[in-house]
Amino acid sequence: MKKISTYILVFVFSLIITSCENKSEIELSFLTFNVWQEGTSVPNGFDQIRDVILETNPDIVCFVEVRNYKEQDWTTKIVKALAENGQEYYRGYAGGDVSFISKYPLNNGKQVFTNTDMGTVVNFDVNVDGNIIVVSGVHLDYTYYASNLPRGYNGGDPNWELIDDGSGNPKPNTVLDSIQAYSFKSSRDEAITSFINAVKSESNSVILMGDFNEPSFLDWTENTKDMFNHNGVVFPWDNTKKLHQEGFVDAFRAFYPDEVANPGFTWPSKTSHKKSTSWTPLADERDRVDYIFFKGNEIKIKDVSIVGPKASYVYNKLETLNTDKDKFMASDLSWPSDHKAVYAKLLFKFNVRNNQ
Repeated sequence: MKKISTYILVFVFSLIITSCENKSEIELSFLTFNVWQEGTSVPNGFDQIRDVILETNPDIVCFVEVRNYKEQDWTTKIVKALAENGQEYYRGYAGGDVSFISKYPLNNGKQVFTNTDMGTVVNFDVNVDGNIIVVSGVHLDYTYYASNLPRGYNGGDPNWELIDDGSGNPKPNTVLDSIQAYSFKSSRDEAITSFINAVKSESNSVILMGDFNEPSFLDWTENTKDMFNHNGVVFPWDNTKKLHQEGFVDAFRAFYPDEVANPGFTWPSKTSHKKSTSWTPLADERDRVDYIFFKGNEIKIKDVSIVGPKASYVYNKLETLNTDKDKFMASDLSWPSDHKAVYAKLLFKFNVRNNQ
C-alpha cells in the first residue's frame, strides 16, 4: 500500500508541475534598416526613417549607419520622434554604428566586434515578458566588396572603378579563388567569427540582423549563374554559409526558397533624392545583402517582406525587374536609404510558469 501511495503522490505531483508550466506563443516582428548615414544623405531623411517605422510598426529594429554626428545621440532622437507619434520604444546603443530600438526592455548591451567604420557587431538581451532573447546587429566591412568583381568592377581595391576590357566595357573576374582571396581581405569574416564565438554557448534564442555587404551563398547558385550579371559564377559566399553551418536560419530565404522567383534584392535602392545609388553603372549589381537570421528551438516564420520601393538601379536605370513575386511593405513612402530594409514576423514558444 505504501508503494502504491508513493506512486500516486509522484503522479499527482507531476500533474501539478505540468499544469504550472505551459508553452506560450508570442509573435514578434523584426526590422533591419540601413539608414544611410542617419538619413542625412537625402532631404528630410530623418522624418522618412520615422515614417517607415510608424508604417511597419515592428517590435524590434536594428539600425545600421548610426554615427551620432555632432555627438548627438541619434537613437534617443528617433525614440523621441516615435513617442511623439504614439509608438513607444526602448533605446539600445553599445558602440560602433549599429543601434536597436525595442518595444521590450533592452539589457546588457555590448560590442562584440568593432573595426572603426569597417565592421561592428553588438549584442543585447531583450526581455520579452520575462523571457530573454538575444538580438545582435551587424554592419560588416564594405571594403573589398567582392561581388563587384564578376560584374567587371573593383570593390574598393585599388578603387571602385570599372575593370576596363580595353574598349570601355566591364571585364568580369570570374576566377573563384581570386574572388575569395579578395573578399577575405575585408574584416567581414573576422566579424562573423567573433559573433559566432560570442553566442556559441547561448541557450536563449538568437536573432542576427544587419547589412553584411556581401551576398548569400543561397542566391549565387547554379540557377542564377546567368542572371543579375553573375557571369556564370556560382559562389559560396563565406559569411552566410558559415552562419548556415552553425544552425542559423536565413528568414527570407527559408520563407522564399526559390532564389529566381524571389531574389529579394535590398541593394541598390531607389531613394527620394532622385539620384543614382549605383556603384557599377555599366552592370547589374542587384543583390540581397541585408538579412535577418535566427537560431532557437520552436521558432516559426510567420511572414517576411522587403521594406521600401520596388525599384532598384539596373545598369544605372531605375527598374522593377524581378520584383513581381516579392512582397513589399511601405513601398509608397518616400525612401531615405540606398538599401531596402527587411521585415520578419517570427513566432516564439516560451515557457510560462503559472503560479496560481
